[in-house]
Amino acid sequence: MPAHQETTITAGAARDFHSRPNPGTHDGKRRRKRRPDSKASAGKVLGGMLLAAMAFTSALQAQDPPFRSYGGSSVSFDARVHAQYEAPSPEGAVSTFSMRRAWITLDGRYNDFVSGRLQFEALRGGTVLDAWLTLSFSEAFVLNMGQFKRGISYFWLVPNSDLPLIERDARVSGVDDCPGIGGVCSFGNLAFRLGLNGYEPGLLMTGRLGSRASYRVTLTNGEGIDNRDANNWKSTTTQLSFDLSDDSRFAAYASFDETHFEHGSAWTPAYGLEFEAGTWRDGGHLLLGAIRGRNWKVAQDTPFTAFQAMGLWYARLPETTRFEAIEPLLRLSWATTEDADGEDVSGFTITPGFMLYAFGKNGISTNLDIYRSSLDRTEWSLKVQAFTYF
Repeated sequence: MPAHQETTITAGAARDFHSRPNPGTHDGKRRRKRRPDSKASAGKVLGGMLLAAMAFTSALQAQDPPFRSYGGSSVSFDARVHAQYEAPSPEGAVSTFSMRRAWITLDGRYNDFVSGRLQFEALRGGTVLDAWLTLSFSEAFVLNMGQFKRGISYFWLVPNSDLPLIERDARVSGVDDCPGIGGVCSFGNLAFRLGLNGYEPGLLMTGRLGSRASYRVTLTNGEGIDNRDANNWKSTTTQLSFDLSDDSRFAAYASFDETHFEHGSAWTPAYGLEFEAGTWRDGGHLLLGAIRGRNWKVAQDTPFTAFQAMGLWYARLPETTRFEAIEPLLRLSWATTEDADGEDVSGFTITPGFMLYAFGKNGISTNLDIYRSSLDRTEWSLKVQAFTYF
């Protein structure tokens, strides 16, 4: 292949693949690095990133040929901005506007064998989320090296640009009563805060096993975003998925984390089952999940169990309306664990809502997270979020 072949740059054409791994994070053993959140600077940073992106795209379009590099590679670019308003019910919690996320994604492809992705948060210091090199040996074996999501459920792997549910963990500002992890006791919060669905560096292997089955295996440090390992043990997560039909599947998950306790390190396992029927933005869609594992943030042998059901219905609106489609949704979540005294603490969440789509993945979603705790407490949080994707 001759040097200096043309490289294609496409703005707004990057894709969030389900087939391409969405290859997060935590206190204690797996701790997310937190940086000061400056509301005053958020708008400046976002505005600067958008201006830079526009200037970058204009400069590329002005060139003829548009761009050159060694090899015949292609690069696609996308960005998503989510602006949120929350009005919580707990005493002392205040309603607030916030920039929930501003992500920029670059997907690169050199040839059928070599590709990669870089995705980062433009706010809060520019944290790198996805960053990996992909080597596609065959349909049966694809190797990713870098940083990606582990994922003990597809619910946490699906891109947030596809999910009209505003907060996966069902958070309610001002509620902080779930043992060990804080916040609410929910399917999403336990899976996330215990490190089962976070971003970590390592190896990710995926592939097809015949026409109906596929697998996903990760081997990571177990220390969270961009953190080096603390010992020679590695955390593993496996998924085995079976296609029951063209639009339904069943999946089993297993995770084994190396976790530090006062007496040393030990394995903390978690197991999950999942059923999905339907797909995104195409009529009815059902996603059921269950996880059983250990709440290691309380103690090594403290158990937790969580269930979740989410249903959506995407319906197109008449062409005479301002909006393209509407998607009502309902999420039910139940989770239980124990406190340091061995007492059961559980929580039930119901989230009704809907999203109005202006065009494609762009629109406004409204959710009402209603949380009932076994500690005789009921609170709610109204959330409205604008989804911008280009």
